[in-house]
Amino acid sequence: MVALRPLQVTLDDVCFCHWPVSEAAVRAAVPDWLTVETADGDAWVSAVAATVTRVETFGIEVAGPSELLTIRTYVRGPTGQRGVCVLGLFGDDRRTATAVSELFRITVGDAVPRTLSTADRRRVLNAGDRRLFECRYTVGGDPVAIPPDSLASFLVDRQRYFTTGRFGTHLVGSVGHDPWRLDRVDASVTGSVFSLVDISAPTSDPLVHHSPVLRVSVAPPVPS
Repeated sequence: MVALRPLQVTLDDVCFCHWPVSEAAVRAAVPDWLTVETADGDAWVSAVAATVTRVETFGIEVAGPSELLTIRTYVRGPTGQRGVCVLGLFGDDRRTATAVSELFRITVGDAVPRTLSTADRRRVLNAGDRRLFECRYTVGGDPVAIPPDSLASFLVDRQRYFTTGRFGTHLVGSVGHDPWRLDRVDASVTGSVFSLVDISAPTSDPLVHHSPVLRVSVAPPVPS
């Protein structure tokens, strides 16, 4: 297993797919010491797919290029801190996925994320020969900063994650990075990731965001 150290992860071609769901739909999926956070009257579940170009710790590369997809929802900790709770994690490179899973205290799933080289960009998640999820998208324009009080900021710009350690310990970790910048994106999404996290799939289409690149520093979780 990879030792817990601060990780610097360089993300490229980051695609966010966000679905509004009822608070009750995600309540059972998060630890009972966390509060489900809502925006515009809904809880939200997001699939975040990215190409990881480099994972390093203290300047030393510990994992190379890979594809990573996380499923997360939005919560507040016991003192009201805003963050995310990771519900599912999938990767095509065991070293990268293991490094991230150690931070989030979550098992890497069996499905495999891929990026397909076609005229449009395609993020997929496959379980054997079965395609569970596919997002086709095109991007354009220069990336712009996210307004601080917008729905996009609520869904994208999070700087904490919560998880539960051994013996039920309440843990919080920090995520440091420059402000996210988003570009215009036109997307079509098929399939669903919800069956992978035991949440009923919503009937609405997702809201999609895209960011070209970001370097993220992820610190190990500590007791909250």
